[in-house]
Amino acid sequence: MNENYSEYSVSVQPTRESRAKHLAILAVTAAAIVLAFQVHWGFLALVIAGGIGCYLVYLESDMEYETIFLDGTLEIAAIYRKMRRKVKFKCDMKNASGFHLGNREDAIRLGKITRDFSSHQKDSLCCVLKIGTEKGVHVICFDPGEELSQILKLRYRTMQV
Repeated sequence: MNENYSEYSVSVQPTRESRAKHLAILAVTAAAIVLAFQVHWGFLALVIAGGIGCYLVYLESDMEYETIFLDGTLEIAAIYRKMRRKVKFKCDMKNASGFHLGNREDAIRLGKITRDFSSHQKDSLCCVLKIGTEKGVHVICFDPGEELSQILKLRYRTMQV
């Protein structure tokens, strides 16, 4: 085990909320297409906006979160359709108040989760990290993987629920 580097990737499972959002965007786009052809071409702007929304839904339908820990810096990135990578969160672990490893339901007691980078699987190990950034205090949730779990246990303070 390398105490300075860990990398872990997890595929995101769709939740009820994300499925409902995707269906709503598709329904609005379909309705806008019908209205544009039958009622008035003014609905074309809604069709274009719906097309952009459908493209974003397409990208989000196959997403992974990649967690990289390197020399005290934690970086979480989203990988869309195994093609495009976007850094979602980056922090220095010196600013961490503490963390909790366990199931998601217990970890919510530490505070309201402001950023969720977890896989949304029922039995997955969840790490809730309370960290101060330049934008304020964040409580983030992510799936750490076995190596990062060991590194966190050895080097950082554990918070009790």
